[in-house]
Amino acid sequence: MRLRGYQADDLEAMHALDVVCFERPFRFTRGAMRRFAEAKKARVVVAEEGDALVGFVILHVEVGDEGRTGYIITLDVEPAQRRRGIAGVLMREAERQARMDACTALVLHVFAGNDAAIRFYESAGFTRSHLAEEFYGPGVDAWVYHQLLAPLKE
Repeated sequence: MRLRGYQADDLEAMHALDVVCFERPFRFTRGAMRRFAEAKKARVVVAEEGDALVGFVILHVEVGDEGRTGYIITLDVEPAQRRRGIAGVLMREAERQARMDACTALVLHVFAGNDAAIRFYESAGFTRSHLAEEFYGPGVDAWVYHQLLAPLKE
């Protein structure tokens, strides 16, 4: 497996993978995927096996009153490639990039009913913060998770 940054011609494969990975209301439109992946504050990591895109993570570096925070927009892994550690590799790279951007924490939302994702994020060191009611729409709540980041050692 090889990790690399986003290229504009990745958009179609990323969107197609998002459609496979998530049902409505959790998946992104092609336009939203482009906006998230191509934003100036975006850090995108793509995982490839040969010529095939097998996963990706989109991180946004947000600047607020408390400093810089990395917000995980989405983490997608090809279903046939799951349970091989790809998601963990992508998350560690997203964390590394967030730390390079001087982020002090990572934050993400996860559907309150997605037990597999909740187990993954908790095993990756994330802590549940609070419930974001109707985050994904009426009656569809999300848990907010965060992870504090130590500064990179020079």
